[in-house]
Amino acid sequence: MSGNWTVSHYTGEFSSDTRQNLRNLYSGHCAVCGQRRESPFGHLEAEAAHIHPAQHGGPDTEANGLLLCRQCHWGFDSGWLSLTDDARIIVSNDDAADGHEYFQQFSNDSIEAPSVNDLEPLPRFTQVHRKLSGFDPINAGDRLTIGGLRSGKVQLIDGRQVIVEGSTDEALVVNCEVTSVDSQAVRCSHHTILEQRVKTDSGRAESPFKLDPVDYSFDKLEEYVREIKRDYSGVAQKWEWGRLFRNGRTKYGLSHKEIADTIDVEGASELQVQRAERVYEMFPDRGYEGNDIPFSAIAELQRIFPNTEDARAAYDCIAATGTSLTTMETRAWVELLLSESEVTRETARESVEEHVPKSNVGLSERVSRILAVHDEYLSVFTPN
Repeated sequence: MSGNWTVSHYTGEFSSDTRQNLRNLYSGHCAVCGQRRESPFGHLEAEAAHIHPAQHGGPDTEANGLLLCRQCHWGFDSGWLSLTDDARIIVSNDDAADGHEYFQQFSNDSIEAPSVNDLEPLPRFTQVHRKLSGFDPINAGDRLTIGGLRSGKVQLIDGRQVIVEGSTDEALVVNCEVTSVDSQAVRCSHHTILEQRVKTDSGRAESPFKLDPVDYSFDKLEEYVREIKRDYSGVAQKWEWGRLFRNGRTKYGLSHKEIADTIDVEGASELQVQRAERVYEMFPDRGYEGNDIPFSAIAELQRIFPNTEDARAAYDCIAATGTSLTTMETRAWVELLLSESEVTRETARESVEEHVPKSNVGLSERVSRILAVHDEYLSVFTPN
């Protein structure tokens, strides 16, 4: 996916869970300056900040977030600050502007480390931030998610206009490919609309299983995990589990293994904790609802796509065809991708014959479904 910084779905602002998890991960401290301030009533000053901006499709996940004081948050969003791929602080070299002296003191420092290592900022998010904030160049051929559009245009913080040609007036967030770049404008060709300007439903997922972020109890966590196991199944069960496990790990700085060892619930192994959290990350908007794609098929996608956004994009490719691949059909497609073979009717047929047990469903029908999904996949993913 070289040169591809698009997403397959738009989640908007951080959920209340993600904001609380970021407070826990950074213990209320600003990740840049390290300061921790509270009001006389105990309210933290530091706030959750997107790395890949929410406006431009940044996902609702802790690895796309920082906890920043208001001054550093402004600096991060206004072009003063960004991050390297190893989470060191970059400062704009405009030493004539007011503010440079303050922010320059943090140049090349590492950010405050989050308490859970696997939730530290990820390079694919810092790369987007550097491009959109003027630290790295935007190049022709880059594929970006661009939001905040009005009549196909939006202004970057460096003053340049992004012009998405072919976008409809009501499009708010789109995936597009950069066609040309100059000092005044970034021109793009429209690819897909992720969000329309008029919204009828925020899609924000709510859960009946609430844990007090202050008075957190592992006994209550275990009770909820058992209740979810009893009353839910499939993807919905993994989503509810994943949300609770993520909350617990960020609260206490635990690994997947440590939280699995802390609760005594059959089936909630280290691997299942990890898989459940990935389901929760894939569907912050409960985007699995209304589709018949089973969890076992999602697990196949997670196997080939190491990052959550790519797994979700592949899932959306399946959903976009209007037909659901079975678990074994998904495996047949995944094995083709892993083999790096050209996906043709012949290779798809061979993969189906190898991985899918014979049944009443015809071979030709299975192959056609896989090819339809793969065509959608090719329209979303840019080959390296």
